[in-house]
Amino acid sequence: MKFTWSQFQKAKEPTTVGPFIVVDLPLLGIEGIDAKVDTGAFSGALHASNIREVSDADGVKHLHFNPLASKDHTLEVDHYHRRSVKSSNGQSSLRYAFDTEVEILGQRYPLTITLSNRSSMKYQMLIGRKFLQTHGFLVDVSINSK
Repeated sequence: MKFTWSQFQKAKEPTTVGPFIVVDLPLLGIEGIDAKVDTGAFSGALHASNIREVSDADGVKHLHFNPLASKDHTLEVDHYHRRSVKSSNGQSSLRYAFDTEVEILGQRYPLTITLSNRSSMKYQMLIGRKFLQTHGFLVDVSINSK
């Protein structure tokens, strides 16, 4: 799946969510992820382990990773890139990123997500402000959508 953020417009009516939501990543076969909605984070992140590039017999590189640190499932992504991401403490690091879809409240949206080891974090996925702005979400911290 390839897209650019400029292809999408905000919804005419905003969707209000709380600071925590349950999401699905249907193209990855992942359901029911507890995600933190983080207006301080620019992009989203998914907890993954064993993140690596693997070359096939023709020398074409693919990204392999274990989503949500699963020992039983390895996913492969063909179209991906690396981007610099600055953490909340100001440290920059290069992360793998790719385009996929996220399902929130029964609606699918395109999403660019980075892979990160979030084992020390409470939530395995982060939804960042670029996604929220692009798709017209409002965050009301007084509600909890979980």
